[in-house]
Amino acid sequence: MKLNKKPVILALLAISLVAGCSSPQAETPPTETVEASTPVQIETVATGTVVSDSGLTAKLAPSEEVQVSPKMGGKISSLPVKLGQYVTKGQVLFKLDEKDLVNSVKQAEAAYNVSKASLNQAGSSSDQGLVQAKNSLKQAETALQDAKVNQQRMQQLFSQGAISAQQMEQANSQLTTAQTSYDNAQQAVQSAGQKTSVQVSEASVQQSQVSLQNAREQLANATVTSPINGYISSVNGAVGQMAGQQPVVVVVNTNPLLVKANLSEADITKVKVGTTVKVNVQSTGKTIDAKVTAMSPVMDTQLKAYPVEITIPNPSNELKSDMVVNVTFPSAGESGAKSIVVTRGAVFDRDGKQYVFKLEGDIAKLVEVTTGKSSSDTIEILTGLSAGDKIVVKGQTLLQDGGKVTIQ
Repeated sequence: MKLNKKPVILALLAISLVAGCSSPQAETPPTETVEASTPVQIETVATGTVVSDSGLTAKLAPSEEVQVSPKMGGKISSLPVKLGQYVTKGQVLFKLDEKDLVNSVKQAEAAYNVSKASLNQAGSSSDQGLVQAKNSLKQAETALQDAKVNQQRMQQLFSQGAISAQQMEQANSQLTTAQTSYDNAQQAVQSAGQKTSVQVSEASVQQSQVSLQNAREQLANATVTSPINGYISSVNGAVGQMAGQQPVVVVVNTNPLLVKANLSEADITKVKVGTTVKVNVQSTGKTIDAKVTAMSPVMDTQLKAYPVEITIPNPSNELKSDMVVNVTFPSAGESGAKSIVVTRGAVFDRDGKQYVFKLEGDIAKLVEVTTGKSSSDTIEILTGLSAGDKIVVKGQTLLQDGGKVTIQ
């Protein structure tokens, strides 16, 4: 049988035409690269004065510490306070046994009352004695006048030979006796007027009054109170225990606290009373503003340093005595002249040189700088920057020279 090849050829031709007319697959266009932007924080460069710092390490101390001991020995009868308790000035800390002291007061009161009674009796007796002495004086004065008149009369008679010498001598003797009696009466009046016995009694009253006052003070001293506001830092006694010269209770005032430091000759010139300093508490990391409140004008020859005191407010009693602190004393630059000053963290080292990133638009440029004086917060820029420049202060560790930034 004979095959017809024409339809087969036509089919193959159609397939070829379809394949030839189909377009090739389209190529994917290249993706455009977008540069990443680094978030940063910036500051504007300005002029200012760099404050350099010097510091020391010290311990906090109470502004007041009182070791309270009794003024006299005795057995503790009451001890109402405990360690850590807050007390106010005048609050009772402890008491001593008062039994013997109360008896001493009673005895002193009795002695005082007896001395007052003796004084009253002496005064009454003295008044009576004075009256009697004055009466005796009047009698002696009258007798003296009579003796004088009699002696004068007898003298005339003796001159006329009317009486004997013996009679004349007797008249003279009577006058002498009358004069002696008068003199004695005058002395008696003076003695009675001086009230010697009354004075002795008055001295006795004063003495017994002092003894009574002392006994009452001893009784009052048996109750011991706090001399300051503060906290009980130590209790060294117990009820029933004998108290002597050693302190029974220690009270401290911790608001404010003190730092007692010693500054060198170089550092003492940087501060004065009223200077604000920074006090960093190592255990809490907290930094507190404090003030210099006292300075010695004389160097401690043993320490070769000047003692100073710094007062630190502590209203919440958060800080404790003996905590270690770092104290920073600021001092302005010598000339006080304005210069370019930036945040210390903006400057970093690379290959032995110092740099900052300065912004030009949204591009960060690496700029070499020369630095001068510095403090814990700021640093002086001698070359490389001008006032008004904008520099990166945070985020520079992720930057490269010419990198794009986004300001936060």
